[in-house]
Amino acid sequence: MKLVKGSLRVEGDGKTKALVYGGALAMVLAILGMGWLLLTLLESGPPEVGTVTVTSAGKEVTPLGNQIYVTEDGQVTEGRRLVPSEIGDQAPTVELDPSITVGFEGRSQNGSFYFTIYDQAGRVYSEKKAEFRAPTETGKFLVCEETYWGNEKNNIGMEYYFWIQVGEEDLTSG
Repeated sequence: MKLVKGSLRVEGDGKTKALVYGGALAMVLAILGMGWLLLTLLESGPPEVGTVTVTSAGKEVTPLGNQIYVTEDGQVTEGRRLVPSEIGDQAPTVELDPSITVGFEGRSQNGSFYFTIYDQAGRVYSEKKAEFRAPTETGKFLVCEETYWGNEKNNIGMEYYFWIQVGEEDLTSG
């Protein structure tokens, strides 16, 4: 067997050429297979909850979190949703600001996030929306943001709660 310098050509009989090229192909396939295995292992495993922060008027707060379900290998274990009357002072309060944002960090193949806003009496003020829209009345409102962390097969469903205070000046300046 002789390798010709500067090329991938192998000189020799057909059996030798088949062994050399077959061995090279097997090595390339083995490397690609190992890479694929590593990537799939990184995407599998139990889901991990990321972090959610609410930023308004230059202040950043962490909303109250509540786990509502866990899905592992397609099997769902239900949790318990909180009722607005249970939240009380456990959830932080933010002042309404035109630049209010809700930030998410972590592994999630989630699509839309859903927001439901309740008035202070616990009645639904605004149904599930895929984007946050501030209330158009004065008062204190409870915001429930719903999302899941992970992928379709392994994920954790979470609710995040925070209060938003809307004053008369917020309505006139917006």
